[in-house]
Amino acid sequence: MAEAPPDWWRGWFGPRYLALYDATLAERTPIEVDQIEALLHLHPPRRILDLPCGQGRHAIELARRSYDVTGVDLSEYMLGVARERAEVAGVRVRWLAGDMREALPGAAFDLVLNLFTSFGYFDDEADDHRVVGAAAAMLEPGGRFLLEVINGERIMRNFQEREWFTVGQTAVMERRSLDRSTRRMVVERTVSSPIGDDTSLHAVRLYRGPEVEAMLRDAGFKRADLYGDWDGAGLTADSLRVLAVGTMPA
Repeated sequence: MAEAPPDWWRGWFGPRYLALYDATLAERTPIEVDQIEALLHLHPPRRILDLPCGQGRHAIELARRSYDVTGVDLSEYMLGVARERAEVAGVRVRWLAGDMREALPGAAFDLVLNLFTSFGYFDDEADDHRVVGAAAAMLEPGGRFLLEVINGERIMRNFQEREWFTVGQTAVMERRSLDRSTRRMVVERTVSSPIGDDTSLHAVRLYRGPEVEAMLRDAGFKRADLYGDWDGAGLTADSLRVLAVGTMPA
């Protein structure tokens, strides 16, 4: 299987991504924000950074609930969609173009979010550490960073080279390769729809809970709490995701 381009993420997060995921994710978003509030005991007013924000689904829902929200993304296309949707929803969000590896100058947030496995995309693992470091640099004392990624331990233990699944009414077939030494998984994804097939290449670095915890500690977080689900259940080898909550020193 071919190797994914180093910057595959520049072209994927746009119309093709929305065509596949948008309708399904829109239904899930209010529930996911309920879960975030419950897990973190979160109440407005809080200053929240959604990093990266994509089409703004979490940022807009949080703004509906009276949080002070900023959304940052590298894709001007996705930011354009987010701005339009915030205007239709009648909510105010600050939308900024930016790279999640770089802290916003002078920023000070109570909470930084990195959700839906928007992490581990870069060729160089040091860039993932830069993302965590940037989040830490933008938090107030006592502020928190919530990182949600697929559970690398589960994926590697039960690795499947091929898998079929559906997203809404769309059929998706994935062919995968895994370099266990670098924990780098390459995915060739073919999306089949009535108008034809669309194939693209992606790559993601898989993280186990202890590796995420170590990154948070290295970035200066005083606490690093790990969960296996939004209900606060402990992380296990069979958990679908790793939810990490890093807390800065007060």
